[in-house]
Amino acid sequence: MAVYLSNYWAVLFNPWIVPQYLHTISGSVITAAFFMAGLGAYYLLARQHVEYGRLFITLGVIVGLIASIIQIYPSGDAEGLQVAKYQPIKLAAMEGLFHTEQGAGIVIIGQPDPATGTIDNAIIVPNVLSFLTYHRWSAGVKGLDAFPPSQWPDNIVLLYFSYHIMVGLGTFFIAIMALSLLLLWRRLLFQMRWMLWILLIAAPFPFIANIAGWYTTELGRQPWIVYGLLPTAQGSSANVSAGNVQFTLIGFAGVYLLLGLLYVVLVVFEATRGPKPAVEEHPPEAAQGISQEAS
Repeated sequence: MAVYLSNYWAVLFNPWIVPQYLHTISGSVITAAFFMAGLGAYYLLARQHVEYGRLFITLGVIVGLIASIIQIYPSGDAEGLQVAKYQPIKLAAMEGLFHTEQGAGIVIIGQPDPATGTIDNAIIVPNVLSFLTYHRWSAGVKGLDAFPPSQWPDNIVLLYFSYHIMVGLGTFFIAIMALSLLLLWRRLLFQMRWMLWILLIAAPFPFIANIAGWYTTELGRQPWIVYGLLPTAQGSSANVSAGNVQFTLIGFAGVYLLLGLLYVVLVVFEATRGPKPAVEEHPPEAAQGISQEAS
C-alpha cells in the first residue's frame, strides 16, 4: 500500500497546528518556569545567591501559573476537541471508556482491564467527560466497543496511564503555582521553607509530564502511521532491512542518551556554581584615574 503527499501546505497547516503548537509551547514554558522556581528555592534553602533566588522564584511562579492555566485552557481544551473529532478511538482508550455512554463520567483513579472491558478500583465523576468533550453534560461519547478491536491502540493500559499522569501532574502544577503566588503576594513565600521544598522537589515533574504527553500522542495514534490511511505495519520500506532499522534506532538512542547525560551534568554544574558576578565596566583603579584626569 502506498500513500503519496499531494499537498505539502495542507499537511503543514492542518487543523491540528494551532492547538498542538500552543500545547507544546506552553508545556515547554511550564518546564522552564518550574526549573527556574526550583533553582531559586534551592538558593534560598542553601542561603546562597539570595537576591537571585528571590528573582528566580518570583518570575518562575508568575510565568508558571499563567502557562499552567493555558495548558489546561484553551490549549488543552482545543486538543481534546480535536481528538474527539478526528481520533475518537484514542479518546476512548486514553479515558478508559470501554462502552459507549450518554453522560459519560471521567475516571479520576482506576486500573483499566482491556480483557474484561472494565476499570478496576475506579473513582469516576459522572457526566464530566461528556461536558469536557462536547460541552454538554448528557452528550454521548463513543467507547471502544463502537470500533473494531483491530483499530484499537496496541497498548491501551500504557496509553491510559500516560494520559492520566500528564493530566494529573498538570492539575498539581496549577495548585502548586497558585499557592506559591498567594504566598508571594502576602510576602510569606521566601520565609516558608516547606513551600520552598515543594518548589524544589516539583522542578523535574514537568519533564515527566511532557514525556507522558508524547507517549499519549504516539501510543494513541496506533495502529496508524498516517491516521486512518496507512497502518504502522505497512509503513516500512522494502528497501530497508530490519537490521538497518535496528541499527539506526540504537544509534539514535545512544546519541540522545549521551546528550541527555551531558545536559544533566552541565545543568547541575551551572546551578551549583551559581550566577556569575556582574563584571564592572571599569576597574576601581581605572575609574579613579579617569576621575583625577577629569578634575
